[in-house]
Amino acid sequence: MQIRKVEADVLVIGGGSAAVRAALEAARSGVDTLIVDKGDPGRSGSSPVALVGFSGLFGDAADGEELFLADWVKASGGICDRNLVIEVIRQGPHIARDLEALGIRFISNPDGSWFIARRAGHSARRTIMVKDHANAILPLRAAALAAGARLCSGVMITRLLRRSGRIAGAVGMNAAGEPHLFRAGAIVLAAGGANRLYPNPAEEIVDPIWRTSGDSYRLAFEVGIPLIDMEFCQFRDSPPAGPIFGAHYLNSLGERVMLRYDPVALESAPRSTMARAIYTENMEGRGPVVWHVEENQVARSRAPVGQQYVAGQTVPIVLQFQRLMGGAYIDAQAATRLPGLYAAGESSGGVQGGDRMQGCGFCETQVFGAIAGRSAAAFSRAQDRALPDPEEVQAEYLRLNRREGDEDPAEFVRRVQSIAWEQAGVVSEEGRLREAIAALNELRRVHGPRLGGSDAFAAFEAISLATTAELVAHAKLTRTESRSAHQRADHPGADPQWVRHVCLSRGADGAVEVATLPVNAAVAPANRISAA
Repeated sequence: MQIRKVEADVLVIGGGSAAVRAALEAARSGVDTLIVDKGDPGRSGSSPVALVGFSGLFGDAADGEELFLADWVKASGGICDRNLVIEVIRQGPHIARDLEALGIRFISNPDGSWFIARRAGHSARRTIMVKDHANAILPLRAAALAAGARLCSGVMITRLLRRSGRIAGAVGMNAAGEPHLFRAGAIVLAAGGANRLYPNPAEEIVDPIWRTSGDSYRLAFEVGIPLIDMEFCQFRDSPPAGPIFGAHYLNSLGERVMLRYDPVALESAPRSTMARAIYTENMEGRGPVVWHVEENQVARSRAPVGQQYVAGQTVPIVLQFQRLMGGAYIDAQAATRLPGLYAAGESSGGVQGGDRMQGCGFCETQVFGAIAGRSAAAFSRAQDRALPDPEEVQAEYLRLNRREGDEDPAEFVRRVQSIAWEQAGVVSEEGRLREAIAALNELRRVHGPRLGGSDAFAAFEAISLATTAELVAHAKLTRTESRSAHQRADHPGADPQWVRHVCLSRGADGAVEVATLPVNAAVAPANRISAA
């Protein structure tokens, strides 16, 4: 068995927005940086198709840091860590200007200024939108390569390695099943979320080529990193552009739906409110929910994003799964609790809390991707590299070589998605969640080792997805209230005692251990030295 061995000061796992930004900043810091991704960095993951809006403080006279933070906290259900959010708010405009300098173009007004929209959850105009979002990450990739970063495409990381209480490297394999050993001074985990967790992913990423299957969560969990906020699963109303055009969502009785759920924000309410509204209308027999496009409605909106709808058209409003809000627990330097391991983007938790306003995801990936890259570079310069444990490495090699099962990973994934949707979806309750945990645990333990097939990545992705679904169910079971993107039928109200993070860790026997952590409400003074 031929093993490829690779070394780097900083290893960045992933190929989307957070990963490529982390690699760019690490390379700019002057350290040897390697991006490893099971796809092609800059073209893989959900970033190229999902990241359109970028929200920040862009000069609205009615806006400011305090108002933006208040909106963020409200949308999060109070669960976001303020020390992380304030970094995104303060560094976002700088990052947006850097993106433009790198060649990313935003939709503009006739005078050339950025078109700035008010999107869901915001109380002011804050969101700029990328013109060619399908290629938005490629200028970042080009800049990272120009700064000296190297690429390792088509390799899936299957296990993180630690030694002497800190990160030491990782093991992966390529599509042919050939193992790779990576030794690194520091690692940035930025391999995205789990968009395939439910059977109704956002339409942009329905195609399984995007392969966001919860790898980050499994990697972090197995190496002992605490995961927080995994109960918050963000579903969205789709198509998502309706509020830009002044859409009114009506149920089968002709009633304006959002008057019942948020009579102030209406169709611009946070996504968790919108999802609960659409779900409830359908479950209580008042669906389907639709938008009847009015004459000249798109033109009246003055939104320069193209004529997508025509007068007289009836647009069905459906629910789609967007992303998980949680991930690896990090601090303001993007550091996890394992020295040398950093996380950013959908791999991390604490920034978004219980829900996400539109445009805040792109901003988050860029700000904390940058912070993670710089932090990892500093750590790698200050420390000698730890040697991975040979026994741990050998055990992973053997696991990679043991792929002779006859069960179909695609069918395994369908079963995971069915359990997640029916028993741990938009609204859950204790009995169904306990059933979900038992069923997912059995799938993982009994059927996981039997997975096979010609796709070398598929079996590991299926296990990642099942692990993620089980973590979500555990977190949902623990949070005995309804808040933001987490809704319990048996606990319909919010409980002020639950303004805490649900924290999941791997016990000594591999079982899920549950605890809670306080939400960090501290905000650094505005004049402190920024990490940017």
